[in-house]
Amino acid sequence: MPVTPNPRVLADLFSLHNKTAIITGAASGIGKATAKLFAEAGAQVLVADLDLNGGRIVADEIIAGGGSAAVVDVDISDESAVNAMAAEAMSQFGRIDILVNNAAHRPKAAFMDMSVDEWDRMHNINTRGTFLCMRAVIRQMKAQGNGGSIINISSIGSEHPTIFNNTHYDSSKSAVNALTRTSAVEFAPDHIRINAIMPGGVETEGANAMRSKPGSGFIPQGPIMAPGRLLLGVAKPRQLASAILFLASEASSYVTGQVIAVDGGYSVG
Repeated sequence: MPVTPNPRVLADLFSLHNKTAIITGAASGIGKATAKLFAEAGAQVLVADLDLNGGRIVADEIIAGGGSAAVVDVDISDESAVNAMAAEAMSQFGRIDILVNNAAHRPKAAFMDMSVDEWDRMHNINTRGTFLCMRAVIRQMKAQGNGGSIINISSIGSEHPTIFNNTHYDSSKSAVNALTRTSAVEFAPDHIRINAIMPGGVETEGANAMRSKPGSGFIPQGPIMAPGRLLLGVAKPRQLASAILFLASEASSYVTGQVIAVDGGYSVG
C-alpha cells in the first residue's frame, strides 16, 4: 500500500525558520539568489556587500515579499569591517546561525604579467576575507552554544582549471577548499558544520561581464565549453542557491568538511 506523502517532512528538513543568515556578496549573482531563497525558507537575512545600493535593493525585495532582511556594506578583506558586519547581524537579529561566504574577486591576469599587488589583492579578498568572515561568525556561534552552518563558495577551477589567465583566482579558491576541510575538523566539537561548493559555469552579472571583456581569457570553445564537459549547461544562480540551502539546513545535518562540485557535470570528464 502506498505511503501517503507528508509535506511537513520535506518542509521541516529544509526550513530555516528562526535562523539568521549572513550572506556576503549578496547584491548580485549567486549571493542574491541565495539571499532570496533563504528568505523564502524562513531565514532572517543580512545582505552583506561592498555594493550597498545593490544590497539595499535585494533586502527591499525580500521585505516586499514578506521576508526579513537587513543590509550592511562590507569589505571582507578588512577585519574591522567584518567584525562590524557580525555585530550588525547581532544588533538586527540577535543571533547568527548561518554564514555563506560568497563575496569574491575575480579579474583575469596572465601569470607572467600580473603584479604582486594583483596577486595579493586576489588572495586578500578570496582567502583572507573568507577566513575573517568565518572567524567573526564562529566566535559568535561558539558563544551561542548551539552550532551553526558555514558554506564557502569555491570554484570548480580550484581542482579543474577551466580558463586561461586565472592562476591567482583558482589558487585562492584551492586555499578556500583547504580552509573548509581543516576548520570543519577543528569546530566539529562545537557542532559547527563547514562545507563548500564548487560551481562551474554560472549565468551571473559578473561572469557575463568577464566573458565579454577583451583579453579576459575566456574562450567559448575552450576547456569548460568543450563538448561533454558542461553536461547540464550553464547554471542559473538559483540552482547553486538550492545546493547552498541544502548545506545550510537540517537536511545536511550529518555533512561537514565536504567540498562539493555543483558544476553541471563538468568535473566528470
